[in-house]
Amino acid sequence: MYPTSFLLIAALALSPLSACGGSSSGSTTNPQAAPEPTDPEPLLPAPTDPTEEPSCDDPGEATAHTPVPDPASDTSDFNVAPLACEITGVELECELGADHFYLEEIDGSKRAIFANGIPDHDIGVFPNSGNPNEIAEQSYAYEVPVDPEGPGEALARFGVFGIALSGVVFDPSTAELWNGDATWKYEALRYADAPGYQASAGGTDETFHPSALGLDCNFGHVQPGGTYHYHGPPAGMIPDTPDVVIVGWAADGYPILGRWGYSDPLDSSSEVVEMRSSWALRQGERPGGADGPGGAYDGTFTADWEYVEGLGDLDECNGRVGIVSLGATEVETYHYYLTYTYPYVPRCFEATPDTSFARFPLPTG
Repeated sequence: MYPTSFLLIAALALSPLSACGGSSSGSTTNPQAAPEPTDPEPLLPAPTDPTEEPSCDDPGEATAHTPVPDPASDTSDFNVAPLACEITGVELECELGADHFYLEEIDGSKRAIFANGIPDHDIGVFPNSGNPNEIAEQSYAYEVPVDPEGPGEALARFGVFGIALSGVVFDPSTAELWNGDATWKYEALRYADAPGYQASAGGTDETFHPSALGLDCNFGHVQPGGTYHYHGPPAGMIPDTPDVVIVGWAADGYPILGRWGYSDPLDSSSEVVEMRSSWALRQGERPGGADGPGGAYDGTFTADWEYVEGLGDLDECNGRVGIVSLGATEVETYHYYLTYTYPYVPRCFEATPDTSFARFPLPTG
């Protein structure tokens, strides 16, 4: 599947991004004009002394960190209670008999990304009462443009928004629909309200759904095919304290950052703050009867939310133009954020996504 020499985490090949063509958020300086660093820093930390690394005999201790929603905060609106992460990355590797694998390399105008979906951070226990599936090794081979361009589009045709440096995909949508109606898709990080809409709880949804989705501290869980994936910001990759870090690449080639960003997006010396999305709950009541679940818009469904320009720090795709550090080089480019408020993981692309991520490819010719 992969060359034997690549079974350890490889240092990432870096190339500055260009914020051209696809960005409608303002003009940027072409980062390709910046000098290439002679010794680029990897986006992943350098390996530690192998004699000090955890092993199958001693896989280390999990952090058991669990995000806690703060109803009083304007930077947190999820209502699920994530499960503690009790399994270390090494313990998972030993259980699966396969090492974590993630590799990037630049090939002309493309950034090729190969991964096996086995994270290198702590995770929850799977299967669990809300998620009956077991994690299995995957075989990912994606490409993203080095210089994103072209028109953006909604996430719907892709499902997978991008891939993290942990080798895990961002797949924010759910398969759970009110009465099978795609207009009313349940929202994973607001699923705590969902049972009230189901027939088993006296609601109007006659389609069977679990009462919980079994998300762990990374807002991740497992699909029937064994794919571990993120529905929100992974705690195993994003520091609790303010720090601006790249956590992955979107399908259109722009970088994905954690919850933290510069208060002045064009000044990397400005205060680091938690990013606020610009989405809010709709006002009023949903349609009822055969047309919808009824009740007030409370965030249980994706359709409960609407974009309000200027409400927060970010645009409709949960991104903005600003300074991003790629290795030792600072560039001004469009980039996305993961947030503790809806949409959690972006639901649209600023530039044209690469078709290697497409769940439903468009016909050619």
